[in-house]
Amino acid sequence: MAINVKFSPYALQNNETLIQRVQFVYSPLNELFRSLHVLLNPRHHGMNIDWALDIQKKLPNNFFNNLHYFSLLYDLEVPSFLFNDFEKISSNLDQEIEQLSHHLSQVNPSDIISILEKIVHDRNNQFIPTLAKNLEWQGFTLNSSCELIDDLKKDPHEVYQHLLSFVQNYRKQVFDKIWEEKGLEKFLKNEIKQQSIYLSSYGFNNLIDHLQVDRIFWQKKQLVIVKPFEKKIQLTDQDVVLFIPSYFIWPHLFVNQFKHGIVICYDALNKLETSINPQQLATVFNALSDVIRLKIMKYLSDRPSTTQALGQILIMSDSTVSHHLKLLKEAGLVITHKQGKFVLYEPTPTVNDLIPGFYSYLESNSLQK
Repeated sequence: MAINVKFSPYALQNNETLIQRVQFVYSPLNELFRSLHVLLNPRHHGMNIDWALDIQKKLPNNFFNNLHYFSLLYDLEVPSFLFNDFEKISSNLDQEIEQLSHHLSQVNPSDIISILEKIVHDRNNQFIPTLAKNLEWQGFTLNSSCELIDDLKKDPHEVYQHLLSFVQNYRKQVFDKIWEEKGLEKFLKNEIKQQSIYLSSYGFNNLIDHLQVDRIFWQKKQLVIVKPFEKKIQLTDQDVVLFIPSYFIWPHLFVNQFKHGIVICYDALNKLETSINPQQLATVFNALSDVIRLKIMKYLSDRPSTTQALGQILIMSDSTVSHHLKLLKEAGLVITHKQGKFVLYEPTPTVNDLIPGFYSYLESNSLQK
C-alpha cells in the first residue's frame, strides 16, 4: 500500500524540468510542531526519548492539557495552513510565528475548520496501525476529541490567541534550549545544502535513494511513498514537491498535500549506516586528521571543484592535492563526477552522518590560513 505521486508531462520531459519541481524548505516552526508530536508520543521516538522524558518531568500539568488540546495539529501531519501554505519562506522562528499570527487573522475560520474536519475524516478512514511496518505506530491511538474544532466554531479568534500563546510559552520553556543545544539551525541548513547539491548534480531519481529513507522510491516515473493506505496524487505543471528535513520525526515520514503540490517531511537524523565497522571508522578519522584535507573538505562543501582549482586555492601542486583527494576518496568522504571535460570532487554525506553540522565547525576563511 502506498501513495503514488504522478508528475505532469512537462515535468517528466527531462531531468532539468523535473528538478524545477523540487524545493527544500528550512522551517524552525515545523521543527517546533514536530517536537510537540514527540512529547505527545515519546515511546515511538527512541532517538529523542531521553529528551522527551526529561522534559515531561519539568513541565506543569497545564502544558499537557494544551498539548492534548491542540494535538490535532501535530499528532500525525502538520496542516499547511500553519505555514500559510508556504507562500512565504521565513528565515527564523520569530518571523514564522509572526506570519502565522497574520495569516490566522486574515483567513476565513470556516476554511480552517473544513481543513481540520477533513483531516479527522481522512485519519479515521486511512490510518490503519496494523498495516504499518515494524513498530512505527504500535500502541498509537488517534485523539478522537473534537473539542478544538468545536471551539473554533464558537470563537476562532480566541482559539488562535490560545494557540499562539501556547507556542510562545513552549518555545521559551523548552524549544529554544534544545534548538541551541543541538545546533539545529546548522544541522537543518547543512542537510538542505547537501541534498540540494546532490539534486543538482545527480537528478531527482538519484536524490530519492540518496535521502536514505526506506519508504520513498522512484518507480516508473512516479514517486512511491509506502504508507498503510492507498492514495493517488496527480501533480500539475505548476505544482511542486517540498522536502522538509527534520531532526525530530524519526521513525516517521509525513506526506501532506497543499494547494501548490505536496510536502514531504523526512527524517534527517537517522542516516548513519549501522554497517560501518571500526576499521572503516578509523579510515574516516585518519583521513580527517590532516589540516589540508580538512580545508579541502570545507571548500568542497561550498562548491564542487577540480584538482587544479583546489591547487590554485591552496597554493599546492596538482600532485599534492591529488594525493589528499585520493585518501579522502578511499575513506568514502568524496566522490567524483564529470562535467564536460572536467572531473569535479564533492563530499559524500558520510561526515555529516557521523557529525551533524560538521562543516559549521570549520571557519569560512580556513582555506586562506
